[in-house]
Amino acid sequence: LRMPKYAVVTANKIEMAGLTFWDDVWDGTILDAFSKITVTKSLLGHTTVAKQPLENSGVQSVIDAGSLKSKGKGYIDTYKPRVLVASINRDLGQQGIVKGDVVSHFNGEPFIGTATELSELIDSRFEGEILTIVFNADNAVAEALKRRSMV
Repeated sequence: LRMPKYAVVTANKIEMAGLTFWDDVWDGTILDAFSKITVTKSLLGHTTVAKQPLENSGVQSVIDAGSLKSKGKGYIDTYKPRVLVASINRDLGQQGIVKGDVVSHFNGEPFIGTATELSELIDSRFEGEILTIVFNADNAVAEALKRRSMV
């Protein structure tokens, strides 16, 4: 299960240089919270995102908890855009952030936008300003944690 994470970074053009994001789409399922998201970059700069769902009886029992339909993927919403971490800098890496984490909040507010908009938002901050970013606090993870407590 992808767990929520909180990171604090200082706006600094040199430090933030290694941080990149990727536009993705959430399929509206709880199963997504149990998927391993792998982001790779080729030597030519091509980014590839692979999602590998973890499907086993334990995960299925969490998805089925509180659901009217068993053996499903746990659809709770429709497809929605989201932003993934494509590459990290040293500071975020030391705070446990990994490629494939989902950006859910920026400076205390839910983040709904594109990878480009998030990069521009970070770049627009004053040098030395403290930034807070929350990862993996999305609907899929919240619902998975809620249902896990019922099992």
